[in-house]
Amino acid sequence: MGRFTLLVGAGGAVVCAMAAPGAAAQDRAPPEISAASGQDSEIIVTATRRNERLQDVAGAVSALTGDTLERLRAKSLADFAAYTPGVSFETTTPSTNKVVIRGITTGGTQLNSAIGLYLDDVPIGSSTPFGFGVQAINLGMFDLRRIEVLNGPQGTLFGANALGGTLRYITEIPVLDETRGRIEGEAGYTAHGDANLAGRAMLNLPFGDRVALRATGLVSKDAGYADDPAHNRRNLGDARTLQGRASLLFQATPDLSIRLNGYAQRIRSNGNAVVFRDPVTHRPTGGVYDQSFALEQPSEATLYVGSAVIDWMLGFAKLTSITAYQKTTINSIRDFTVPYSAILRAAIGPAGANPYGVPADVGTKRFTQEVRLASGNNKSFEWVVGGFYSNEDTLQNIRALNAADPQGKLLGLTLAELKLPSTAREFALFANGTVYFTSTIDATIGVRQSWNDQVFTTNGVGLLVNSRAPTTPVTSTGESNESVRTYLFNLRYRPTARTLVYGRIASGYRPGGPNLVINGVGTGSDRFEADTLWNYELGLKHGFGGGRGFFNISGYHIDWTNIQQVRNVGGINQLVNAGNARINGVESALSYRVVPGVSLLLSGAYTDAKLTTAAPALGVNHAGARIPLSPRVSIALAGNYDFDLGDRWSGTFNLGIRHIGERTAGYAGSAIAPLYKLAAYSVVDATLSLRTASGWEIGPYVKNVFDRRGEVSASTVFNQYVPGTPVAVTISQPRTFGLVVGRNF
Repeated sequence: MGRFTLLVGAGGAVVCAMAAPGAAAQDRAPPEISAASGQDSEIIVTATRRNERLQDVAGAVSALTGDTLERLRAKSLADFAAYTPGVSFETTTPSTNKVVIRGITTGGTQLNSAIGLYLDDVPIGSSTPFGFGVQAINLGMFDLRRIEVLNGPQGTLFGANALGGTLRYITEIPVLDETRGRIEGEAGYTAHGDANLAGRAMLNLPFGDRVALRATGLVSKDAGYADDPAHNRRNLGDARTLQGRASLLFQATPDLSIRLNGYAQRIRSNGNAVVFRDPVTHRPTGGVYDQSFALEQPSEATLYVGSAVIDWMLGFAKLTSITAYQKTTINSIRDFTVPYSAILRAAIGPAGANPYGVPADVGTKRFTQEVRLASGNNKSFEWVVGGFYSNEDTLQNIRALNAADPQGKLLGLTLAELKLPSTAREFALFANGTVYFTSTIDATIGVRQSWNDQVFTTNGVGLLVNSRAPTTPVTSTGESNESVRTYLFNLRYRPTARTLVYGRIASGYRPGGPNLVINGVGTGSDRFEADTLWNYELGLKHGFGGGRGFFNISGYHIDWTNIQQVRNVGGINQLVNAGNARINGVESALSYRVVPGVSLLLSGAYTDAKLTTAAPALGVNHAGARIPLSPRVSIALAGNYDFDLGDRWSGTFNLGIRHIGERTAGYAGSAIAPLYKLAAYSVVDATLSLRTASGWEIGPYVKNVFDRRGEVSASTVFNQYVPGTPVAVTISQPRTFGLVVGRNF
């Protein structure tokens, strides 16, 4: 007997996978309505800070269950981003990504994140550019309940930085009534690279009927596939990951639960996973997978999170408290030979042409506290009110080194040593209320008031810090405080039990802050303001065929104003507010169960993101320039077949085709952020899972079946200094074979 599975979704589509008996999904909450009944499978999400059917959410929300992620053999954002249209990214190392939702980005020069990144209900990473906020750490995806992607600004319930949307990793919770576990091993090989190995384990232990512990561990090595033959380096861009997670649940009473969570992760890499392309012809400057850097560029990212979650049913409402502390570090070395040699040779002659490296060590300690009170789902008047507090301390240590000198100096002088401490505090109050006028019409109004305070201090010495007195330390301190209000307006209409029509107006913001100022240099802007965004959206969600299919579509228009841009003022990079943009887009998904056990889904997105004003900070002196990184068209086609092999074996075969349309890095006509057009590409993936009733699972897979060399992203930052220098392009992972063997117990 076949089993219905929906693989992929976008624009509010359901994305779920029903597992056969004995599969990993036995540890996950069952669907609200069984697919076997011939009705729609359901996913319950918390996009509105309350449990709600995904198809009832007034907005473009996508969700990938943990079971779906396992079937896709997803290990990182790159493995599922294309299956959630509206999401794109830029990456150079396996540790972090610059995530973009609905085209809200300024490209390679962007310093602060324009999305909210969450582990459960805890915002992850820095909310400021000083903590490398734009670099989203790749979170582990083993034993997840689901991933939620909330498109569009989420400024009332998720606060700062959620301009483009919010990406949430929802972990599994301990189970009180059963001992269960899973262990699995994986081996594979990446073409043009090396072997891949991984081991994963999960154990759920109840202690009595009120306490349970769930613990997971992961160790993996994923091969790099870029080579630097000129310097005898191979398989660059690898990822060596260690990850552990533990959750202790105490069900004190039927109405009161306390959950203590711990998460630790470290990702190390031997270099950047980029290859060199000619900036004009786009052809490889050497071998197809070759790069050439004077210096090695290792990187490491670590994340430690501890949290306590209290849920208390008070009768009239549910009280939730989330207390969390986290520590993130990002350590890297970047080769700046091209720009520094060009600049310093022009300034001092041939002695300035050397290999130059910039080690950067950034650490952020962040405490967050959220308390909210949510009414029950009474279908009359439902509300959520709460408060949020965040305190983060960041320290950047940045140096510039002449690698030709044992002490890293040039002409006996320190190039640059900077110690940049900063603090950021946010306090916010928020409220959402939904009024049900009839059983088919309701409206939601939400508001969030945020107060932000920041202090940024510069301590530096060196030739590049103070060329007039390179041995004299300099220091400066800047402060900022601001108050920002964001809003939400939703209107829902249900003409039938399976149809939802909605309208949505929502706003979001990204905090402003102080700027880097040294000895009066750069005082063209000693602080920058928040940038804000308004989204206007209409959507339809419709189920048909007696639960055999659905069709979802949403269209939106976004106005983005006062955009935070990077501008060099007097030799100092600063953030300034310059220019506006508009984004128009459509996101849709169509799913249909052809016959029992066989389902198909087609999803796609169209994004048209352009500046509506000139942006001199980016060298763009005309309106209409296209915003980088976002494909105009992205399409995903997925097919799934569930089958039985006798009484003891069952299986699932998945086939996915991902098409990513052409994108840009940089801007047309800009000498500061030069244009590089990224070609469209398509990737085909295939996975097979065979399961036994006793809990064993064997899963062979092939990623990028036809070994397509898709251009995922590119950086043209160095081309503003040397226009003809090769462009560093991240390409799609080459064909990768693998086998996962695991068992549930």
